[in-house]
Amino acid sequence: MKDSVWSPLKLNLYRSFWICAFLSNLGTWIQDVAAGWMMTHLNTSPLVIALLSFATNLPIVFLSIPAGYVADLGHRRGVLLTAQILMFCSATLLGYLVWQNQLTELSLLVLSLCMGVGYAMTNPAFQSVLTDLVPHHQQAQAVLVYYMGINITRVLGPTMGGGLLSAFGAQSAFLFNALSFLGLILFFLRWPIPEQVENKETARIVPEDWVPLFSLHNLKLWLEIFFVTFFASSLWALYPMRGRVELSLSSLQYGSLLAFFGLGACVSALMSDRVMAPEKTNQSLAGSYIVYAVGVFLLSTAPNYYLMCAAMFFGGTGWIVLATLMNMSSRQVTGKSHLKSTMLGVFMCVFYAGMTMGAVTWGALARFSSSSIALFVAAIGLGMIGLAKGLRSLRG
Repeated sequence: MKDSVWSPLKLNLYRSFWICAFLSNLGTWIQDVAAGWMMTHLNTSPLVIALLSFATNLPIVFLSIPAGYVADLGHRRGVLLTAQILMFCSATLLGYLVWQNQLTELSLLVLSLCMGVGYAMTNPAFQSVLTDLVPHHQQAQAVLVYYMGINITRVLGPTMGGGLLSAFGAQSAFLFNALSFLGLILFFLRWPIPEQVENKETARIVPEDWVPLFSLHNLKLWLEIFFVTFFASSLWALYPMRGRVELSLSSLQYGSLLAFFGLGACVSALMSDRVMAPEKTNQSLAGSYIVYAVGVFLLSTAPNYYLMCAAMFFGGTGWIVLATLMNMSSRQVTGKSHLKSTMLGVFMCVFYAGMTMGAVTWGALARFSSSSIALFVAAIGLGMIGLAKGLRSLRG
């Protein structure tokens, strides 16, 4: 009998982890709203605003692979605790600076960089924890339920962030995010499994473990991920400019934009059995690129709040499919290699290299032309990749 999608939540250990991760993700989305809002308040240059995304993503490019490798050597608990504490301290300091009215563009960028360092250290090991907390036959469900939780926070977090901004100010959003890390800190402190260095024979890395990283098939995968995220980053880099500066949205309206993005992601998640079936991976990826490109195009032309909401909805619908299927593809290419976390680190590195370089590129293009032109160019680029991949999958 096939296990229910929700079956991992029946396990006490996984359920505790899921709740702590849910609260942490909720805090992250709340802070994303507050950080974008504060940057547009401090500076209206599209390039400076895009630097916020750049600062957050840059550490992921350089630290994901080393962090994954250290985790593979058996130090996941230490890596995870250090990263969670760093992000807790960064979010707390952000809240304090806003409360004291001492936040500047530089301090916001530096502390966002620190948050990015924490995320880069966390994610490869964190992803591998997901499948260690459940029996082998429930691993696929464990990953899917985790991503469903993320989709729910994508709806709740921005809405709550907009409400906190409106009612209590940005400092409350940053402090809420700081508190949201405490659950995972306590979980990893009490995590009832030994460090992974118990068996040197098992933990020893051999040259064959590196082969999957450099195979021609995987190099093509990394290249595709880079170019897709390069174009996709335009939405993340420029929606604050379009919403806060050009359309002068209120804090509640601004916060709800990411809620509509999350709502689109939830729609895709509800259709995951059909959309994310392994045998349809290439077709689903092609479709997700095109749907996301439609969202970017609508964002480039949106004259009002309502069309911006539609743009974010399309963006969320495509984003969760492309991000999830890329993640699952990177898990599958490891084969029998011991470098599970390292391979996930490579995926994160390539993914956020595209996001980081794209954020600066689209911000600079918007600075010297307009945000609408930058978004339009990005939409065309991503749409062409989607069409090309779709045609190849039909021929295959």
